[in-house]
Amino acid sequence: MKCPVYFLRFTFCSLLFILLLHGTSLRAQQNFLLNGGFEDINTCVEYNAECGVEGWFYLKDVKAQMLSNDVNIQLVGNNSFGLFYSWNGYTAFTPVMGTILPCQLQANKTYTFSGLISARLNNKLLLQAGICMGERFYVPRRPFSNSLYPDSIPNITAVPNSNFFRFEYRFVATGKERYLTFGTYIREDTVGAKKKLIGVQTVSLVLDNFQLVPDDPLEGPCADYAMRKEKIYQYDYRHKEMDYSLYGKGELAISFPDNDSGAITRIIIPPPPPKPDTLLLGDVLFDFNKATLKPSALNVLTNVFFKAAIPQPADSIYVEGHTDSIGTDKRNITLSAERCEAVKQWLVMNSIALPEQIRVKPFGKSRPIATNKTPEGRAMNRRVELVIYRKQKL
Repeated sequence: MKCPVYFLRFTFCSLLFILLLHGTSLRAQQNFLLNGGFEDINTCVEYNAECGVEGWFYLKDVKAQMLSNDVNIQLVGNNSFGLFYSWNGYTAFTPVMGTILPCQLQANKTYTFSGLISARLNNKLLLQAGICMGERFYVPRRPFSNSLYPDSIPNITAVPNSNFFRFEYRFVATGKERYLTFGTYIREDTVGAKKKLIGVQTVSLVLDNFQLVPDDPLEGPCADYAMRKEKIYQYDYRHKEMDYSLYGKGELAISFPDNDSGAITRIIIPPPPPKPDTLLLGDVLFDFNKATLKPSALNVLTNVFFKAAIPQPADSIYVEGHTDSIGTDKRNITLSAERCEAVKQWLVMNSIALPEQIRVKPFGKSRPIATNKTPEGRAMNRRVELVIYRKQKL
């Protein structure tokens, strides 16, 4: 049965209700790094023991250790990644660890790499985070690194009530990025005629919450994201074999299908917003000057919600109550509110929607749709409107 009065209708309050129930249409941005929170632990085959994190790799000169977090779990999760290495005076980019991107980035699009870092080192040393994006893992003085261009990360801010600093680095992709190498620049602080350091210095880093997100909120993972993640996670070698591959070739023995059309990130079209329809319950469907639903009103509601050719569940419902201009403002608001509540009670009792999915708004006489100077116009103004939102199928 077709309802006698259906039409598309958007109002400020109705749109506000959609935002309250469903949030904005913008989805959370995708993190294109695997295991950026370092929660997934890798068990290496050499020792059949936990010796790193899934998806992240490092040279033998770097020692890795998983660190359990007992405080501020909301900031850093259950685990952080601890890395230790020696500094012998080298001031250029020093790789600390790296990862393989599961998806190829889109050329000429902008991305932001960010994370948390805490460092412990001699107070005469100055440390700055760095990054290198390229087709290989960056290793200093190796021929394959000649085409790679590391950069420092100047944007860093202290995180209140913690030992961490948050860094952020924006860049425009070439579309050829396969490896992300994270590292540091370290130099001596010569201000104030400080004495030059003698000997090798130990550097300790704690890292967490690494993210690589696109500026485009609609850009999502590649079609083969799950398959490529599994292949990367299946690489269970650490120590000598990992060091040989990274140092010798700048890449690990992890291969993906040739001409992989599902390798590039893609634009994800968000699902359409709930479809709004409006049902009008006129004054004749209520007892005169009361909020009691007549049997004819119950029939209308039953036909709409139970007897449609293809029933679609209501995602949320906005119930508006209206009156004509006769009577006091207080009485009109009270009557329109009572009629709204009567409709809401029927919807809840018949499991059409949960109470939190229904918003009631009495308007009294403030929103007439016809003149209040004639009996016919006043009858049209006495009404309850149900703005019904239904999720459309993709």
